[in-house]
Amino acid sequence: MNGADLEAFKAQMRANMAERRASTAPLAEQRAAFDATVADIPLADGVTVEALPAGAPPGERLVPRDALPGCALLYFHGGGFYTGSTRSHRHLVSRLAHAARLTAYNMDYRLAPENRFPAAVEDARVVYRWLLGQGIAASRLVISGDSAGGNLALGVALWALKEGVPLPGGVYLISPWLDLAQTRAAYEARAQTDPLFIRSGVAKGAQLYLQGTPATDPWASPVHADPAGLPRTLIQVGTDEILLSDSLDFATRAALAGVGVRLDVWAQMMHVWLYQHRALEQGRRAIAEAGEWLRETVAAEGAQNTV
Repeated sequence: MNGADLEAFKAQMRANMAERRASTAPLAEQRAAFDATVADIPLADGVTVEALPAGAPPGERLVPRDALPGCALLYFHGGGFYTGSTRSHRHLVSRLAHAARLTAYNMDYRLAPENRFPAAVEDARVVYRWLLGQGIAASRLVISGDSAGGNLALGVALWALKEGVPLPGGVYLISPWLDLAQTRAAYEARAQTDPLFIRSGVAKGAQLYLQGTPATDPWASPVHADPAGLPRTLIQVGTDEILLSDSLDFATRAALAGVGVRLDVWAQMMHVWLYQHRALEQGRRAIAEAGEWLRETVAAEGAQNTV
C-alpha cells in the first residue's frame, strides 16, 4: 500500500483510535473490546493453538506444521502495559511462527494499574525460566515482543545477562517502548504523526504502570541499561512512530557496546504496523523478513553476537 491509499488507511486508523480513547467504559470492557476487534482474523495457515501444561505460566503455544524441532519463539504482547493479551496478538504471533517455522509461546503477564511495576517484568522472567526448564536450549530460543512487550523482552535478556542465566540466541523487538520517561527526540517530532500511539497514550501507559517508580529505572526503561554482552538483536520500527528514537538510541548504544544489531527502519510506517498485516503489504513483508532472521538465529550455533 502506497501514496493516497496509505494515507487513507492511516486516517481511518486515527479515527478508530480517537473513538477508543474517548471511551468511558470500564477498563475491563475496553480490554475485551480490543480482543474482540481481531477475533475474526484467522491463524496463519498450518498453525495450531495448544494449551500449555498444568502449572505453566499463563499463555499458549502456537505450532506450525513444519516447526523446527527444539527451537522456539517467546513472545510478549504490547498494549501499553495496561491492555492487550494472548488473544489480541494471536493472529500476529501465528504469522511470525509460520514465517520462522518456530513453535511460538504467546504469553500473558499481569497488567496495570491493578499490578504496578515491576509485576510485568517479574512475570516475564518467570516465563523465561519456565521455558528453559522445558528442555529448550537457550541458544535455540529468541525472546520477542512489540511495544510494551518489546520492553519486557529486552528486559528479560538484560536480566539474564546480569544474573548469569543462559542467554537466548537472539532478541527480536517490534516498535519497542524502551524509554518510559518519554524524553527522546521522536516524542516531540512524532507527537501526532503516528495514528496508533500518540503522546497522551504514551503518558497514560507510563503513569498506570509506574505509579511513582522513576521512569529512569533501567528495569522500567531498558534504554538506560548497559547492553554489552546481549545476543544478536533485530529491531523493526517505523519512521512515523513516536517511539522511533527509543529504537535509534538503543541500537546506537548496543552497537557501540559490541552487540550485533540489525535495525530496520520502515518508511511511512506507524506503530507495530505488522499488526495490520491484512491491510498492509509492508506488514506482510516485515513478517517475512523477521521470519528469515529468526530461523537463521536459532539455527546458528555461536551466532549470538553477529548480525
